[in-house]
Amino acid sequence: MRQTGKPSIKDILADRFSSEWKLLSDTEAFVAHTPEFPSYEAQFKSWRAELHARVLSDTRQAELRKEIVELRKNLRLMGYDLSLGLQRLVVRGFRNDDSMAEGFRRVVICFCGPSLYFQTGTANHVTIAEELLDTLTRRNLLRDVEIHYLWFRRTQSELSISGSATERETDFRRLQDRAEANPLKLLSSLRNLA
Repeated sequence: MRQTGKPSIKDILADRFSSEWKLLSDTEAFVAHTPEFPSYEAQFKSWRAELHARVLSDTRQAELRKEIVELRKNLRLMGYDLSLGLQRLVVRGFRNDDSMAEGFRRVVICFCGPSLYFQTGTANHVTIAEELLDTLTRRNLLRDVEIHYLWFRRTQSELSISGSATERETDFRRLQDRAEANPLKLLSSLRNLA
């Protein structure tokens, strides 16, 4: 069973040693694909204008960098994984056992309130779900449960998710709605799905 993770040392070091331009560009490109973008759009323009002026004092440049890094930290605390900015989430259709020949694997995901947990395996979806729910029950994590029985395939640029025969169509539509509303949030929650 896996849950969404916390910022890694790699993330923290990347923030520390990247240029202000790279941090700003990467952050803006990522946030542009989230519902939060309108809240930050003016701030991005302001930071970009300051960097363009090239007359920043060392103190202001350090402050600006700190502000961008702080935004990135807040985005991570909201559950986003900024390293996934170039990945795409595709949630579409239903598949059966034949999809294993195409590289798809079984996964059961369980939303418990704001947290998401998942488990993969070679057993059927019902057995995988029972194992996941048993673990969540033992750890006292079950609340507001929403469970999905899925197939997935991850490539370097994409995470494809499809419903299984066990998944109800109405439940799958709810998952699609979540993915459409905020694909990077769901993608971030599933970053360890491999």
